[in-house]
Amino acid sequence: MSVPRPSAVLLAATAAAALGALAGCGKDEPPKASAQTQVREVVRRYGVAVSRKDYQQICDRLIAKALADNVEEIGLPCELAFKRGLENVRGAGLRIDGIDVRGTSAYVKVHTTAAGQPPSDDTLKLVRVGTGWRISSLSAAPPKPPAKKPPAKKPAK
Repeated sequence: MSVPRPSAVLLAATAAAALGALAGCGKDEPPKASAQTQVREVVRRYGVAVSRKDYQQICDRLIAKALADNVEEIGLPCELAFKRGLENVRGAGLRIDGIDVRGTSAYVKVHTTAAGQPPSDDTLKLVRVGTGWRISSLSAAPPKPPAKKPPAKKPAK
């Protein structure tokens, strides 16, 4: 029996930690991290949590409540759904290949690997929650680039 690759398991279950913004903006306090930096950190932490099989971290701090609720619709608590989906995955790895922040949404292209499984390229969607970010979809379609405006017509002479 072959072991499903991490992204397939996560997608089948319909299943990174919301980062609080760095404290304050006073002159003695560190500057607030950019949205892109916050998003990158959430996805990095998600990859670490998957590799460590830290399902509590994934469900409590990394995914959006709507995604956790969606996972639980199959009749299992979020942590148990992730455990069942990922229990046979070994050597999971996640690489971030691109981040596109658009207002309160962010799309992250990731490349995942696991022992004995083909690599997979996917897009995670994150949403802003309070002052941080959470993963809202493990299989989002990448956003389309903005349409280019045609050049303005010159008036006829």
